[in-house]
Amino acid sequence: MTVALRVEDVSKQYRIYARPGDRLKETLTRGRLKRHREFWALKDVSFEVEAGTTTGIIGPNGCGKSTLLQIIAGTLEPTVGSVWREGRVAALLELGAGFDPEGTGVENVYMNAALMGLSRRETERLFPDIERFAEIGQFIHQPVKTYSSGMFVRLAFAVAANVEPDILVIDEALAVGDAVFQHRCLRRIKEIQESGATVLFVSHDAAAVRALCTRAILMSAGRVLSDGAPIEVLNHYQKTVMEREQEYEEEAEAAADGARAEDGARAGESFAPLRYTYRHGDGTAEIVSAELLDAARRPVAVVETGSPVQVRVRARFLREVDDAVFGFLVNDSRGVHAYGTNTKEQQVDLGVLRRGELVEAVFAFDCWLGLDQFSVSLAVHSRDGVSYDWLDGVLFFRVTSPVLVEGIANLNASATARRLGARAAPVATLEESCPT
Repeated sequence: MTVALRVEDVSKQYRIYARPGDRLKETLTRGRLKRHREFWALKDVSFEVEAGTTTGIIGPNGCGKSTLLQIIAGTLEPTVGSVWREGRVAALLELGAGFDPEGTGVENVYMNAALMGLSRRETERLFPDIERFAEIGQFIHQPVKTYSSGMFVRLAFAVAANVEPDILVIDEALAVGDAVFQHRCLRRIKEIQESGATVLFVSHDAAAVRALCTRAILMSAGRVLSDGAPIEVLNHYQKTVMEREQEYEEEAEAAADGARAEDGARAGESFAPLRYTYRHGDGTAEIVSAELLDAARRPVAVVETGSPVQVRVRARFLREVDDAVFGFLVNDSRGVHAYGTNTKEQQVDLGVLRRGELVEAVFAFDCWLGLDQFSVSLAVHSRDGVSYDWLDGVLFFRVTSPVLVEGIANLNASATARRLGARAAPVATLEESCPT
């Protein structure tokens, strides 16, 4: 495929001064007296984006996401490296970027469209669509400094999304709008995707990244940490978040590890190590085995749609609890949640569980899923959602069918049809057809 964007060895450095006067002192001495420290917001970032794809850029606050998008959009110059773009770029960056607060909404629409390379005639043609999409009424004739944050984003997105860009760059702007406007924006992004445009956006919404993106890039401390399929990169991101949180609980984790070893030895039962894509929890429990079984309770990896199956999970408790909940979640190959439930919703109360106790939970269901590859996440948590042990991608299976089934689910529809016969067309009489 054609490359729409190329980022080559991009780095961005900022100078940080402890006091305002230090900058002046450094300038007056022509740099001989160094009064700043160097901060690299980006360091050696390189990647290519193919035309017509959608890439999500994720990562913790301060990792360089917004700086990278500003450089891609051309509003910021890199200290080192280069960016090559193909076609018109429309950017919706941080709130306020590119808008004159004293100008009216109409004036800002024309100004931003001109910055994106549109003539006045082209903007006049697109203006009704922009106005209708923004849906801010008469406020479009008022100075934008009087706008709420939601109104501001409505107008900014309306401009960026309706100028028919080759590359659309969005920086976490959709989080400000209400639910109706967010739905409208997501629908518009899908329309832009279908038109063959390239989309890059920063978002902390994992569901949006999974639903819209064909690729995700995880950034950390100004560098690319992971680059690949959205579900894999999101799991990597969640793992890094949990690792950061667990740094504050190292002593508790050490104690849990000791208890785990002690209870394992006491139980005298061993399990094969589980494979998973992502794991987190506070160590109250440990999932030790997981199986997908057919009706004869045999392990299965290929399931015919509608067949009865069971998810069997066993967990050992390392602390005494009285509110444990077992749950499972099925995801399709794009990471979309297909189905999930837990023992709480199924009104199964496990009561008080002692330290060292091994508990088994079985979820039986008829697998009315569509034709796809699915993964299963398993969890043990408290009734108010505190994770004891959570594993993503611990089981995988493929659903097949003797007949074609479209979509994520098989609703097992039945069809009937009947012939209603043909009704003869009325024949005109001689008097009706031959007026006197």
